[in-house]
Amino acid sequence: MATKKAASTKKSATKKSATEPKAKSTEKATAAAPTTTTVVRERRESTLPSNLLSIIFAELITTFMLTVVAIGVATQFAPLYLGLTLLVAVMAIGGISGAHLNPAVTFGLWSMRRLKTVLVPFYWIAQLLGGALAVITVNGLSGNALKLSFDHFSTFSWSIFGIELIGTAVLMFGIAAVLSRSELKPSGQAVGIGLSLAVAAALAGGLLTQVQSTVDTSSVQNVQQLPHELRAKGATLNPAVAIAATEAADSSFTGAAANPNETPHSRFSLEVIFGTLIGAALGGNLYLLIASQRKND
Repeated sequence: MATKKAASTKKSATKKSATEPKAKSTEKATAAAPTTTTVVRERRESTLPSNLLSIIFAELITTFMLTVVAIGVATQFAPLYLGLTLLVAVMAIGGISGAHLNPAVTFGLWSMRRLKTVLVPFYWIAQLLGGALAVITVNGLSGNALKLSFDHFSTFSWSIFGIELIGTAVLMFGIAAVLSRSELKPSGQAVGIGLSLAVAAALAGGLLTQVQSTVDTSSVQNVQQLPHELRAKGATLNPAVAIAATEAADSSFTGAAANPNETPHSRFSLEVIFGTLIGAALGGNLYLLIASQRKND
C-alpha cells in the first residue's frame, strides 16, 4: 500500500512539474508578444493661418495708404504725417496682420523669430502690390502724371545705402522695443510704432541733408553728371514706398519748366532694398541683444 501510494504521489508530482514549464513558457510568450495599441493621429495644424487672405488684403490696403501719403507730402512735416498714418494703420489692422506695411519690417521681425518663414513671401507680395497700386491710382486720378523709369535699379550709392540702413535700423529698434512691452495697450503700441517711424524719417532726412551739402559738384559739366546722392528727395525706409517715390528730375536743378516727356526714375533700387532689409535686421536684433543683457544683470 505504501509503495503504491508513494508511486502515485511520485507520478502526480512528475505531472505537475511537467505542466509548470508550459505555464511559465506561456507567460513568457504572453509577455514577449507585442501589445496592440490604438494609434490616434493628431491632426496637424496648418502652417498657414486661416485668415491669410485677410492678412494679405490688410497689408496691401494699408501699404497703399502709407505710400500715397509718402509721395504726396513733401513738406518738413512729412515725418509727422507718416507717423500718424502708421499709427492709424496699426490701430486698424494690428490685430489682423501686425501692421508691418514695410518689407523691411517684415524681414526684421522674421530675423527676430517673430514671424514664420512661410509667411514672409505673402507679406512682401501684398506690400509691394500696395506700393504699385498707389502708382496706378495716382496715375488714374492725375492723367498718367506719375510716369516711372526703373533704369536706376542697379545704381548703388554707399551714402544712400548707409542712410537707408541707419534710418530703418532706428525704426525697427523702436518697433522691437514697443512690441516687447507687454503692459502696453494696443493704442499705446500704435502710438509708439507711429512715433518710431516719425523719428526714423526725421533722422534719415537730416543725414541726407548733411550728405547732400558736402557733395562736390565742381567737376560737373552738365546736369546728367550730377552725383546720384543729389537726386534723392528723402529717405524711403521702405522698399514698397520706394516703388512710387521718385528721384529729382533734371529740370529741378536747372530751374527750367518741367518737361512733360521727362520720365522720373523710381527710388526702388538695390541701395534701398539692401539698406532697408539689413537695417531692419540690425535694429531689431540690436534691441534683443540689449534687452537680454538687461535681464542678465
